[in-house]
Amino acid sequence: MPHGVHRKQARTYRPDSPELYERAKEAAAAVGSDMNSHLNAFLRWLTRETDELPPRPPAPGAGESPES
Repeated sequence: MPHGVHRKQARTYRPDSPELYERAKEAAAAVGSDMNSHLNAFLRWLTRETDELPPRPPAPGAGESPES
């Protein structure tokens, strides 16, 4: 395939803020994924191709016992 020619047309995702995008990249990496894989998995769930949502990392502080 010639340089610059792709099999699939590029789609542009514009997050609400650069910070949101960075947090999403970090969250995807925390579960061993990347943005492309995670967005595709979410779109498959959204269109009912699957019933399985992509994983997300635990909430901050999850699993910690409350302080007394």
